[in-house]
Amino acid sequence: MNNAFRDPKTGKVGRFSGLLAGVCAGVMEAIVVVTPMETVKTKLINSGQGIVKGVPAIIAADGVGGLYKGLFPTMGKSVSNQVLRFAIFNEYKRIVIGNRPEHELTVLEALGGGMTAGCFGAFGNTPFDTVKTRMQGLDAARYKSMLHCAKTMVREEGVLSLWKGLGARCARVVPGQGIIFCSYESINNWLRKNWL
Repeated sequence: MNNAFRDPKTGKVGRFSGLLAGVCAGVMEAIVVVTPMETVKTKLINSGQGIVKGVPAIIAADGVGGLYKGLFPTMGKSVSNQVLRFAIFNEYKRIVIGNRPEHELTVLEALGGGMTAGCFGAFGNTPFDTVKTRMQGLDAARYKSMLHCAKTMVREEGVLSLWKGLGARCARVVPGQGIIFCSYESINNWLRKNWL
């Protein structure tokens, strides 16, 4: 998706194009994969059922639409996730590459950029993730909307409740994004040199 937004003359992704690519990636990710998987995961954890009994129980109780509970909070989480990661990584890349003629990040630079994007992205979008998780759980009916859920959390548990689980999330996301962006850059550079 990111390549669709490259400047045809320079081959680079501009700031706005990077943000737009992130929005598109986040919306598609939320609709096609993340919402049904996260809903099933959250409900199965909360109910103590396995996947074989749990998924049919969700569909029996709520229909197929039950798999899409929390779609808008999930879209908010996925969009903010991708927008932040694309924007942070592309800005990092612009700063690190500067005027170097080869215009490629080294493996360690790409790893560092991905880890940076993962870290700052997690800080920025954990509130969306926390609200999404609450709205997909067994007590989801308690909340009328994303905003109502966030306000209820802040009122009852304090503003830091929006960042619950940030440490654990960073422990997973930071190295994971480092590996993903490092792999992406390495594979993309290899393909550009050998196949494109």
